[in-house]
Amino acid sequence: MAQSETTFGRVDSDGTVWVKDGDWRSVGQVVDVTAEEALAFYVTRYIELASQVTLLERRSKAGASARDLQGAIEKLVVSLTDAHAVGDLNALRLRVGVVAESIVGLKEQQDAENKEASAQSLERRTAIVERVETIAAQITGQIHWRNAQKEIGELFEAWKQEQKLPHRVPKKVADELWNRFKTARQVFDRAQREFFHSKQSADKEAKSVKTELCEKAEALAPKGSDGIGQYRALLEEWKKAPRAARALDNKLWDRFKAAGDVLYSAGSAEWAANSEAKNALLLEFQRLLTEKDPDTAKRGFRELRMKWDLLGNVAKVDERKINDGFRAIERHVRALETDHLERTNPAKVALREGFAAQVEASILQLETEAAGLTDAEAKARIQSEIASKKEWLAAIG
Repeated sequence: MAQSETTFGRVDSDGTVWVKDGDWRSVGQVVDVTAEEALAFYVTRYIELASQVTLLERRSKAGASARDLQGAIEKLVVSLTDAHAVGDLNALRLRVGVVAESIVGLKEQQDAENKEASAQSLERRTAIVERVETIAAQITGQIHWRNAQKEIGELFEAWKQEQKLPHRVPKKVADELWNRFKTARQVFDRAQREFFHSKQSADKEAKSVKTELCEKAEALAPKGSDGIGQYRALLEEWKKAPRAARALDNKLWDRFKAAGDVLYSAGSAEWAANSEAKNALLLEFQRLLTEKDPDTAKRGFRELRMKWDLLGNVAKVDERKINDGFRAIERHVRALETDHLERTNPAKVALREGFAAQVEASILQLETEAAGLTDAEAKARIQSEIASKKEWLAAIG
């Protein structure tokens, strides 16, 4: 084998490879290959070490944990000591030293930041638990069960988001808070079950009473307008009867009202006038169907309802068409109001903003990594991931 020498390495005729590391020192021996191949073998080892140093530098610039960086530095220091590689080893040691100097005091700073973040997470968890306990305490008074159940679900999701954060609160404290959350939710769930069980019994009684009233009202049909007095008496009984679930109560009321409509369907001039007046109102307030502002729509609908309620019954032949027109406006206004409440719900806004912040931080880290890459394929992969995350960000924005 012929001898070969470069700035940082040489190969003797017997295949012994040397590196210029201050003085020349042997790093190994490769036989039965050319001098260039023997040298290339140890240059490859140097390139691997250089890649590890470059990765360390990128992680440092990206704000990696000082604890993790220190561990990587210690491993590289050992690897670079008497490394069996050919290249400018001293330059690599200097680069590692620069990173080591840059993180002096960083651990203390990050520990302080983590402590503050943990304290904030604890504060948010405490607020979540206190809110659930407040809801559970309302079960003996006025409470909207469906809304309360929905809010508890949202609070549970917020709790899970806190658990996913890297900033942990002390396990004992977290367990105590979770036990409080769980207890309050169990109290609520138990009371909700008891309420709806009781309500089912009440619904059954209300259905029986109001079904009987419907049958009595329907039996008045042959009397025509002469049965209106008796129908009004039944209406007073209806008002005193227990209420059922909204859908059931509405269905029974529609049946009872239909029986009354039969009695009132004498086709009086008053009803014809009412039909004309209500049609005029629908035409006047048709603009509400294209209104986008919920407050304007609600004000307009209140005005419509006030004028609508002042008018009496309409002719039976016109009733469905007129009521459908009114309900179309009502549904549009309710939809605007519901959409507004969804968009301004504090819990959902906070959740969207928190997730958006995480995605933005992830994009920034990936862009930092991509900027330091020279490998086109690796860079393309990171750019693809960045593009995907930007699509998420646009979707939740």
